[in-house]
Amino acid sequence: MKKQTGFTLVELIIVIVILGILAVTAAPKFLDLQGDANASTIQGVAGAIDGATSIVYGKAVIAGLQKTASAASNEIDDGNGNTITLNYGYPTATATGLPVALDINLDSTSPYNGADFNFVAISGTPNSAYIFANGSVTPDGSNDTEICAVKYTEASESGGVYSAADTEVLTAGC
Repeated sequence: MKKQTGFTLVELIIVIVILGILAVTAAPKFLDLQGDANASTIQGVAGAIDGATSIVYGKAVIAGLQKTASAASNEIDDGNGNTITLNYGYPTATATGLPVALDINLDSTSPYNGADFNFVAISGTPNSAYIFANGSVTPDGSNDTEICAVKYTEASESGGVYSAADTEVLTAGC
């Protein structure tokens, strides 16, 4: 008669301990997927801004508005009956500029309910605006190191030298 063999209690405990150690070290890698997803979404919005501002600038050049500061007459039609306010050929960092050019679901009034993204304009020289997701820290112009947003800075002119609009992806708070 042959003797039955199997795993001893010690061997089973060692395997369970090893699996526990692997789970503790690997789990955090999989649990932080929401932050990565938020950062990727913000990068996608930045790409949309870059594309939209390029198209708007092209239309502004055709209309001869690329060297004109923001004014009531410095607008172009978006093709859907909406007007986009321009500053040196690029959309302004106001509710009548960038959000109209993007044509995405934005909310610009606190408490930011119902929209996919939120929009905050910050006055300055030059003006800037932030687009951020619901539930993120609201940007105020001084907390760029702790937010999850895209910062859009208006085009500007200084001494006859024109600077294009700029987008900056801020993912520290994602």
